[in-house]
Amino acid sequence: MIDTLQITDFQPYLNQDFTIHFASETSHPAQLTRVSAWSTGVGNYRQPFTLEFETDMTRQYYLQGTFTLTHPTAGDVQLFMVPIGPGAKGMRYEVVFS
Repeated sequence: MIDTLQITDFQPYLNQDFTIHFASETSHPAQLTRVSAWSTGVGNYRQPFTLEFETDMTRQYYLQGTFTLTHPTAGDVQLFMVPIGPGAKGMRYEVVFS
């Protein structure tokens, strides 16, 4: 499923709330704050893009890894996320689709 995801799959959810499940019993709310295209795709492959989520974590963060992202309408997807530094509300995480 992850191979078929496109930027258009995430654009409707910009500025909406998600939950990131970092461990079996640890989850944090996160807002999708950015959906950015890189360039045009090559051949029939998708256009590369990034997602940025901002969490409520102000004092801690998780190292990069694969975590489950949940949205009440879109459902669940496992994505590789990298912490990229604090934002106004908490730690930000980036997901890259290349």
